[in-house]
Amino acid sequence: MTANRHAGPTGLHLALHLAPAACITLALTACMADGGHGLTGSQLAAAPGQPRLATYNCGEDGAITVEARGRAVHLVDPEGASYDLPASPPTQGSRFGEGSVALVVEDGEALWMKAGREPVTCR
Repeated sequence: MTANRHAGPTGLHLALHLAPAACITLALTACMADGGHGLTGSQLAAAPGQPRLATYNCGEDGAITVEARGRAVHLVDPEGASYDLPASPPTQGSRFGEGSVALVVEDGEALWMKAGREPVTCR
């Protein structure tokens, strides 16, 4: 029997490539576990999530800068890339994400997640 070199990725190979995106999706959908009851506008403004402007030290990975912009944040990662991330879900005050990137801010820590990379905890 001859192996087909052009058959595409194997199941395991494909799973390894899709795992980071699946983890981010799972993390973002876990935000919906509050039964659909989100924060009201005034509660969101008072949420203990993201301060107006903060720099989080990510150790050897560098630092991220996060600026709160209403129900979104502007983030600059250690490599200098910029992201405008909406609250996810929109009623959240500490969880942000879109596409292949996500940020969770809680108790002075920021968990930065980017597809294809290990999540980084920054303080």
